[in-house]
Order: sequence, then structure tokens, then C-alpha cells
Amino acid sequence: MIKRRRVTLSLGGFVWLASTRMLRANNPASPQDAHYVNHPGPGGITCATCQFYFPNHAAPAQPGHCQLITGPVGPSGHCDFYAAR
Repeated sequence: MIKRRRVTLSLGGFVWLASTRMLRANNPASPQDAHYVNHPGPGGITCATCQFYFPNHAAPAQPGHCQLITGPVGPSGHCDFYAAR
């Protein structure tokens, strides 16, 4: 019985996280709301390694696009929505 509850809680957390990400993708946040900054985060995390970031293929060092944040996003920045690829 305890194992079943742990699995349910884990699955429930995953469903909540997935639905939160879907909501964010449909309603992008401002850079300020996401706490976006244009420098690497703890452990060297960057937008370039985030699953929501789409690089500028014509000029990779230039800002690209994020599914969760409005406006241009630099590849060396990071925010609260970071999720590794």
C-alpha cells in the first residue's frame, strides 16, 4: 500500500509538471517573470542546453527563441524554467 501511494504521488507530480509546462508554452512569460538573465546559471546551465530553447541557426551566438519566454533569448542566459535536453 505504501509503495502504491509513492508511485501515485510521483506520477501526480509528473502530470502537474507536464501540465504546467504546457500552460507556459501556450502563455509565454515575460523575461522578468521567468527571472531570465543573460549569463550562465548554477552549474553552468544555459539556454543553449535547455529543451525549450531554439537557436538562431543563421547566427548561433545571437539570441534565439524560447517556447516559454517572450522576446529574444541569448544562448548563454538562463531562467527559472530551465529543463535539460
